[in-house]
Amino acid sequence: MHFKKIRLENFRNHSESSLEFTPGVNLIIGGNAQGKTSILEALSYVCLTKSFLQQADLTVPKFGSDLFAIDAAMEGDRSVMNHARVVYGSGTGKKYFLNRNEIRRSSEVIGMFPIVMLSPGDFTLTTGSPAERRKFADMVLSQISRSYLEELVEYRRALKQRNKILLDGKISNILDKEMLDAWTDALVAHGAKIITKRDEFVLDFQETFKSAYATLVESGEVPGLYYEPSFKASDAIGETFHRELEKVFKVERARGATLVGPHRDDIGFILNDRSLKEFASQGQHKTFLVALKIAEFHYIRKMLGETPVMLLDDVMTELDYKRATRTIGVISGLGQTFITSTDMLSFDDKFLDMSNTKFHFVKEGSVVYENARV
Repeated sequence: MHFKKIRLENFRNHSESSLEFTPGVNLIIGGNAQGKTSILEALSYVCLTKSFLQQADLTVPKFGSDLFAIDAAMEGDRSVMNHARVVYGSGTGKKYFLNRNEIRRSSEVIGMFPIVMLSPGDFTLTTGSPAERRKFADMVLSQISRSYLEELVEYRRALKQRNKILLDGKISNILDKEMLDAWTDALVAHGAKIITKRDEFVLDFQETFKSAYATLVESGEVPGLYYEPSFKASDAIGETFHRELEKVFKVERARGATLVGPHRDDIGFILNDRSLKEFASQGQHKTFLVALKIAEFHYIRKMLGETPVMLLDDVMTELDYKRATRTIGVISGLGQTFITSTDMLSFDDKFLDMSNTKFHFVKEGSVVYENARV
């Protein structure tokens, strides 16, 4: 799929901005704090119903306003047109309309308009906490499987309730065991399905990832990834999960938190059979991350039969000139891509097809379009 156009109203520093896009590469150029990232953020609202920056909706309206609106037109791979409208008001909250029909659940939208996002914050994926890697897997799986997304929502609900009961019990020294057991059953039921799906995903994703990595390096490096659940599960994952919770029950009660489950899983990254986190160079970490995102693109397209949109927010400066240029060469042929940058000096644009590349210059929340090389 690809975006045809978008209109922003009172969105960050954009009072009113309208943009029309090429189905190829869209370069959004401007200084810092001029409104480049806001355009990508608006695209994520359309595709994911929320900001990729993980910020609350109430922080988004332009200063002095208590509302924002986004209108977008998208065309799918089968030439089907869709129009989305996202509106937020301080008194009414956020509403999402698709072809003039209100959508009340995010799960009905996520996956319809797939995207792959890479921003500076993602560079902690290979070096940071397990939560970053769980987030990566969950984002891919949520876009390709509505049932997975719904299981994840229910699991988080059960986890929140179970943690509350444990914490209340710790504070009052009175534990509601009957209620705890009920939420434990729900946690296990949803958690077992999440573990199964994550394990299947990592296995299935391997070859796509290795192929993507090979497009970025010349030779001699073999990457890999493996799933690390918080407990070793047998075929009867639910039963094993229950037993593990029983083993740590006393510790959980003392700490007031659930200590076993998918919320504590990890995904291990390796390069040439060695831990990426412990042995890889900074450059290898960055190549690994870019390869993950390219593989995410190919995997989502394979699973959904719909081409995702690539969003790269100010990442060219995170890569050295050679890696940035090679990355541009690979992604420019994938589908519609949005790249924000303060200038064109961080990579060689020789791989760009200028007939299918559009420049959008942003200054103080206003946009000027040019198709010519800068």
